[in-house]
Amino acid sequence: MFAWTLTDLFSKPIPIDGSARLLMLIPLALTIALVYKTIRCRDLKDVPVAAGVLCVTIVLGMMAVGVALWVVYRLLA
Repeated sequence: MFAWTLTDLFSKPIPIDGSARLLMLIPLALTIALVYKTIRCRDLKDVPVAAGVLCVTIVLGMMAVGVALWVVYRLLA
C-alpha cells in the first residue's frame, strides 16, 4: 500500500532540496494572504484579487530580501 506510515512522516521528514524550497514559499504566502484579506476586506468578492496581489507582493518581497542578504554576504565575506 504505502511505503510510509503517518508516524514516519513526523519522525522522518521528506527532504526538500533545490528550487523546491523556493516553490514552497508560494502556498505559504497564498495562505497568509488569503487569511489576512478575508479578515480585512469588507466585501467578500474582493478577496480573491486582493489575496493574489498580496501573495505576489509577499513572494517578491521575500525574494528581494534574499537577494539583498546575499549581496551583503558577498560584500562582507
